[in-house]
Amino acid sequence: MPTTPHARSGRPGPKPRLTRQEIVEAAVAVGVDRLSVGAVAEHLGVAPGTLYRYVDGLTEIASAAVALVLARTPLPDPGRGWRAFLEAEAGLAFDLLLGCSGLIRDLDADLGAVAGDRAGRIVATLQHAGFGPTAAVRVTDAVLDTVADGIRQTRWVRGPDGGPGDLSEPARAYLATIDEPVRAEVRGLMTDPRHHVLDKVALVLDGVEHRRARGQEGYAGIA
Repeated sequence: MPTTPHARSGRPGPKPRLTRQEIVEAAVAVGVDRLSVGAVAEHLGVAPGTLYRYVDGLTEIASAAVALVLARTPLPDPGRGWRAFLEAEAGLAFDLLLGCSGLIRDLDADLGAVAGDRAGRIVATLQHAGFGPTAAVRVTDAVLDTVADGIRQTRWVRGPDGGPGDLSEPARAYLATIDEPVRAEVRGLMTDPRHHVLDKVALVLDGVEHRRARGQEGYAGIA
């Protein structure tokens, strides 16, 4: 992936043609903290308007950049078993997607598109562990949906510019409507969303364990 701008502007004559892949690579190199059409264009050494010949706009660039990051990030080691693999993947996916969440307006709706390649590899790993195709798809979908929902909630709780421990005004207003001791519990979930999401993933996996223990078709297999 490129880490320095292409030396286009110093060349005489017509600028070389871009490709969509070059634009996406440049977006990844620019990074999520400053991604914009202008930043990508500057990295490539072209005018911002040039990019619109190849992509529809920032949303397309952002989605493709997140998809590329997800595709290139190795999956956890499945050697410790399917459950440890999925728990590690949930934590990794949460960290990756939270870092990229500002690039995608509706992460939960777009997760299937941006994580398609990665989801396919998770399904294949579960099948290798003995899950049937249908069960592997359902378990993967449940875990990724739980993470995506957690990202959406985290962004709402923190607000657009908030960081760890921050609470947005809507989140504070919601807390004020809840009586103690539940309020304290909800505040704890809000201030440590990663733990909360991974605990929900564990609840999902408890259900998978139960199905495996019952020998339900498609779920029984290698531990």
